[in-house]
Amino acid sequence: ALAQGGKTLRILVGFPPGGGSDAIARLLADRLKDVLGVPVVVENRPGAGGQIAAQVLKTSVPDGNTLFFTHDHTISILPQVVKHPGFDPAQDFIGVGGVATFVNAFAVSGGTPARSFGDYVAWVKAQGGKSAVGIPAPASTPEFLVKLVGERFKLD
Repeated sequence: ALAQGGKTLRILVGFPPGGGSDAIARLLADRLKDVLGVPVVVENRPGAGGQIAAQVLKTSVPDGNTLFFTHDHTISILPQVVKHPGFDPAQDFIGVGGVATFVNAFAVSGGTPARSFGDYVAWVKAQGGKSAVGIPAPASTPEFLVKLVGERFKLD
């Protein structure tokens, strides 16, 4: 039974305050507070692509008062690419619902000559086929997408 006895419900977020995951978790917390009639707090445990928060969930008392709000790479990708992530999602967690869909976008500085994705690919090829691309977290969906783009267009 979730949040029995009026205890505070805790939502762990594996990313810093102010980001997309945090913002959605806070909206969810506000609504859960009203629906469940108990205090709900968002606790940010940023780092390691969500691994730290996942490890906190694993060691939390299994009383239904601690939830973990994360996105796909913490639960689906990290356990496949990190030797010892400190948790096994299939054994340690129970999924209770999907909340949001994240859209991945590719953006370049306004100072580049690229005005479309095709322009960007042509520009990188003209620069010798190498480019630096920022990603939000190692082993995240955006990192894999960047690698797929590199393979597809023969870019480094």
